[in-house]
Amino acid sequence: MSDKVIEVESFEKLKHKMKTMEFSVQWMVTSDIGPDWIGSSRTIDFYLGDFILSETEFCKKLKDRLIESIPIPNESKDHVITGNGDIILKENQFEICYDWDATIPYQNPGKSKEGRILFFP
Repeated sequence: MSDKVIEVESFEKLKHKMKTMEFSVQWMVTSDIGPDWIGSSRTIDFYLGDFILSETEFCKKLKDRLIESIPIPNESKDHVITGNGDIILKENQFEICYDWDATIPYQNPGKSKEGRILFFP
């Protein structure tokens, strides 16, 4: 999405920013062997408008709760897992409307899921 970075250090500050900016997340878990890589890894990036959230302690807590709630594995043997979600504030909690799919490289998606859950705090 963007290479511009924004620092958000608390739930309250993020709620305030969400009044004028959309909050979303994207993640990817690579397969063990892929077209341009060897070794599985997971990346999760939160976005506030066109800005990516920097790695603060608060951002790490968001990631941990997201990983527990959906769940998002740390690695994957055969599939590349890509997902995204839009996050809104609902009753003083973050609710995510998400979808993900798992694909063996160079094939059509083999698994997918979508859902809506409260995940933070």
